[in-house]
Amino acid sequence: MSKLEYTVEDFVLDPEFRKWILSSDGSVKFYWEEYLRKNPSKHTDIKLARKLLLNMSRNSVEVSESRLEAAWQNINQAVQEIQLDSVEKKVIPLNSQSTLKRYETGYRSYSKHHQLYRMVGILALALMLAVLANIMLPQDPVQLVEAPILYEEHTAPPGVKSNLTLQDGSKVILNSGSSLRYIKNFEADQRVLELVGEAYFEVAKDSTRPFTVRTGQITITALGTSFNIKAYQKEEIDISLLTGLVEVGSEMGQFDKVNLVPGEVLNINPENQKLKKGKFDEEKSLAWIRKTILFDHAPIAEIIRVLENWYGVEIKFINRPKKDLLVSGLFKDQTLENVLEGLSYSARFEFEIQKDQVNILFK
Repeated sequence: MSKLEYTVEDFVLDPEFRKWILSSDGSVKFYWEEYLRKNPSKHTDIKLARKLLLNMSRNSVEVSESRLEAAWQNINQAVQEIQLDSVEKKVIPLNSQSTLKRYETGYRSYSKHHQLYRMVGILALALMLAVLANIMLPQDPVQLVEAPILYEEHTAPPGVKSNLTLQDGSKVILNSGSSLRYIKNFEADQRVLELVGEAYFEVAKDSTRPFTVRTGQITITALGTSFNIKAYQKEEIDISLLTGLVEVGSEMGQFDKVNLVPGEVLNINPENQKLKKGKFDEEKSLAWIRKTILFDHAPIAEIIRVLENWYGVEIKFINRPKKDLLVSGLFKDQTLENVLEGLSYSARFEFEIQKDQVNILFK
């Protein structure tokens, strides 16, 4: 179900929503703030769902045995004081009539017992009211303190590619300038990872815990699969499937879920969420794993991003290239100088390498 169709009950049952309300994971705070900004009509439902969650977290309060015992001890002490007081006090008669009344049958016994029973009744009533107040009256809300969520984060800096083996046995190759973040050891019912950049996945099979990669608002879910995701900021997203089956969806419900079979690639425009499915070109999509740089009519911005991440340098333009400039080229395990030399002929530019900085002048 799309979160755009959520009711109050759906929000209460959503695990990510519960984390946002009952804890401080920053990983979900940004998402729900963005959701509210784009869906202001859901504000009332979310506010009511939050109130329900907080009320559900209240703990009932029980009266302890020690507290009840202390109350009864107070009652016994009060009774003893009344009895002692009645013995020690001397009654001085004011006249004869009072003297006679002192000795009337049953008078003294009745007076003392009446006073005693009355006091015991008052104390018992007070105890009962105190117990009922503790049980029936609403208590102050108790804040649930959840154990902190620990995250694993891996970053491949420019010039470096990382090979990872996850806790579940899945294997990941992280491209230069990319990062991967996930809950340590994963959750009991799912394996969720957040990707920025590009990575190749070989997913270990686990039918009880779907394997999901999130990149921006796009989710890619698989059980046992090998696939490649390219999702750099401000660039189109490419999901290429080698084996198995994946399901591609949108967190905000901008498009219906799409299934990919081996040999297919899905291209997503991050601005308008436009989809394009096509045939998977393994040589092009997995060239970076095989130490190969492949440009196929690539814009200059993509070329600069690839070279900066690949070689760990900073590229600066002395002047601006033409906006419609597209460049092609294939370089396997080459130095930066050789790559720039090869590109300079078709893109028509001169370059200068000064340690980790490259200056380019277009002709």
